[in-house]
Order: sequence, then structure tokens, then C-alpha cells
Amino acid sequence: MTRRTMLALAAAAMMAATACSSNSPTAPAPTGPSQARITVTATAPQLAFSPRVGFAYRVTVPATITEAAGLGANINFVRLQQVFRGAEVERSEVSSADLIAATGSNRLNASATRNITLIFDVNDGRATSGVLTFGFTDDRGNAQSVDFTVTY
Repeated sequence: MTRRTMLALAAAAMMAATACSSNSPTAPAPTGPSQARITVTATAPQLAFSPRVGFAYRVTVPATITEAAGLGANINFVRLQQVFRGAEVERSEVSSADLIAATGSNRLNASATRNITLIFDVNDGRATSGVLTFGFTDDRGNAQSVDFTVTY
């Protein structure tokens, strides 16, 4: 090796050692909650005939969503699984795009409560209960889901 090559290698090794030393600054650890804490409650669903072509019934569910840890989240979907005698007989879903179109936002702010009315159009009239599954992604990227059972 030439003297110039050896000097270049020595300089590169010194720069690498300096970059890896314990004195180099590190990114600060995030502060605040590591995950949103979301709860959901719903009142008794209202059942009616659906005004939409292709659907027989409309299930309207007033729901309250609360975030208590101080970290906001986006509502990704709300799914209704209709249940009869312990088995799922039909499934319907409200997407984040549906929520935005109906309410103007799919956002649940940090330490906030949001009241929404969910509308599901379905066909199977045998269901005696339903399971609502709310899907969220909080501001730290944590995916969460919360289930809530409603009785007809």
C-alpha cells in the first residue's frame, strides 16, 4: 500500500470511531404517551327499513369514542357483525372515507371525546345482536381495535 492510501484509511477509521463514540449526540426519546387509550360506548341501536335500494334494513348506532392518554388517533373503520344464535349472519363496514363524507373527519383528537352516529344498511333481519369493531391508528402508528356489543 502506498503512504497516501494508508493515510486515507487511517483518517476514515478515525472518523468512524469518532462517529460511533459514546459522546456523539443521539435523538431525544419521544415524550408523552406511547399509545392512545381509546374507549367506545354506544346506546341502543335504532332499527328501521332502509331507504337504499338493495338493502332491507337500516341499523343506526349512536356511539361515543373517548381518547384518555393524550395521543390522537384516526378512525380507520367501524365494522358491524350481525349475530343470530351465536353465529355471524351478515357483516357491514363504514370506512374512514365514509366517516369523512358523513361527519367531515375521521379524527379523534388527543384527550377528546367524539360523538358519532353510525349508519349500516343490511339485509338479514334475523340478527338479535351485533358486534361493532372500531379500528384506529394512533399518532405513533399503533394499530388498535375496540369491540362493543349491541343488542337489538
